[in-house]
Amino acid sequence: MPQLEQVGTFPSQVVWLVITFVVLYLLLWRVVLPRISATLEGRQMRMDNDIARAEELASEAEGVLAAYEEELAKARSGAQEELHKAAEEATAEAEKANAELTGKLAANSAAANERIEAARKEAVANITGMVEDIARQAVERLVETSPDAGTVSSAVNAALQERS
Repeated sequence: MPQLEQVGTFPSQVVWLVITFVVLYLLLWRVVLPRISATLEGRQMRMDNDIARAEELASEAEGVLAAYEEELAKARSGAQEELHKAAEEATAEAEKANAELTGKLAANSAAANERIEAARKEAVANITGMVEDIARQAVERLVETSPDAGTVSSAVNAALQERS
């Protein structure tokens, strides 16, 4: 085997080893390593750009979120104001309706009291005649004389005034 023969081929093998090593070293140094470093640099740049873009989007999202929360707070306060106004209007309308109803009830009560008083006076007038007649008949039966109509009328009126 020529690889194991050290006398005749060894110096040529060392020369070719050095030449191959130098060519391989130059090829790697000039061609392969720049391509690898360019690829790594490109990846690093893309990652840096992606991180920067993500940071920009995050800050933009925070701004949008802050604007959204501000608008939401404004909408809530506006809704609270509208609810407060509606409650005040409803209270005012209820008070107005209550006042109108109170007035109507007072008028109806006054009218009912007048009707009751008129009915009482009418009933008293109707009863007065009947009471006078009953009193006259009672006196006639007890005393056996017919009393004077004016006397019976004045006695009945006096008794009614005592009851009132």
